Amino acid sequence: MKRIGGVSMNAIAQKVKLTKENASKRHCSVYESLEESLKEVKLIKEGKLKPKTWDELYKELKNNKG
Repeated sequence: MKRIGGVSMNAIAQKVKLTKENASKRHCSVYESLEESLKEVKLIKEGKLKPKTWDELYKELKNNKG
């Protein structure tokens, strides 16, 4: 799989057997995640939200995985 911004997408992608039902759920999940991320970026640009460091993001991802 591709590397985007130095991150291997294999490390992020979940290996799930795709069916029509969970493919649509996955699509919604990706869309919702992108939408939420855009909202966060706008809040950061407006100064209403403090940007996270790479270390903070890594810890958050590590905690959500387990």
